[in-house]
Amino acid sequence: MLDALNQAPDFAPAGADLQVPRADNTAPAGVIAVDKPLGVTSHDVVARLRRLAGTRKVGHAGTLDPAASGVLVAGIGRGTKLLQYLQGQKKTYVTRVCFGVETDSEDAEGTITETRGATLADLDRLESALSSWRGQVMQVPSAFSALKIRGKRAADRVRAGEEVRMEPRPITIYELLSLGEPKAGELAGTPVVYQDLEVTCSAGTYVRALGRDLGNQLGVGAHLVALRRLKVGSFSVNGVARSDAPYNAYSLAELSGLVTAGGELPVVSLDQICQHLFPSCQVTPEVITALGYGQRPRIDSQLAHDLGINLENTSSPGNIYALTDSSGSPIFLAQQAGSFWRTVLNLHPSVD
Repeated sequence: MLDALNQAPDFAPAGADLQVPRADNTAPAGVIAVDKPLGVTSHDVVARLRRLAGTRKVGHAGTLDPAASGVLVAGIGRGTKLLQYLQGQKKTYVTRVCFGVETDSEDAEGTITETRGATLADLDRLESALSSWRGQVMQVPSAFSALKIRGKRAADRVRAGEEVRMEPRPITIYELLSLGEPKAGELAGTPVVYQDLEVTCSAGTYVRALGRDLGNQLGVGAHLVALRRLKVGSFSVNGVARSDAPYNAYSLAELSGLVTAGGELPVVSLDQICQHLFPSCQVTPEVITALGYGQRPRIDSQLAHDLGINLENTSSPGNIYALTDSSGSPIFLAQQAGSFWRTVLNLHPSVD
């Protein structure tokens, strides 16, 4: 983990290094993760994936800023329908925080707004500060974010000179650890201290805002100078211990090489993704047909028993299940509605 910030793919910010071949055949429906390089937007990566996958039906979950690298999860074909569920998965980051200097964007891309300075002694209380952020907490998101305020991105309003007030939001930080020892340095003629952190958190957490708040707690201010996303749910970058994240994120260079050689993209199938996200059960062709017509077929009593579904529960919808055909392929995502199935999402190949 200590060197994770220095292991990002060696891509230039733009230009020829990001040119990719166009595939002759359309990639299968599913999900793929890209190890996004520094200096490009998430939209840039999607544009390249459309060429590599031979289809325009590509989308991504969980935007990464140009100044951040790491796991960017994308859906291809029907896989785009599952992005809303992948968006909410746990994420792990490694970041380098510069204590002693603040910027308006809370990262190294912004303009320095205050130089309070910091020494190694100032970080003696860091563990106490980290402890206060573990668990369920309220966080004020960064104003330089894609969050919408009255239909317009907060970052765009800030750049237009508007005063933006961000409201606190609930988040969960599962793990927050120091990596290695703090290192003294200098920035803009000011003594600073650099410290690497590892963060595992819920969706909606702003690591830049976390760095900002830690700096304020220590009384010295802070901003991020590097950020790398190591894991999103079941996807992780190379070199990361990943017993809970078996699927790899690939660089654009690796994917380009596969397509150039006539190979297929390493797409994780809908079956595999659904197995990770939802409990699954096989249903009869009659149930699949009824759901396809927008009907609510009855849940088989034996199946309900096997799944632990209480058919008398009508107060609220139950878990989402992946309903599969006889081959084990997920055809619908559905919830219990009393004694009946209610369609949540149609994954039938005919709607690809």
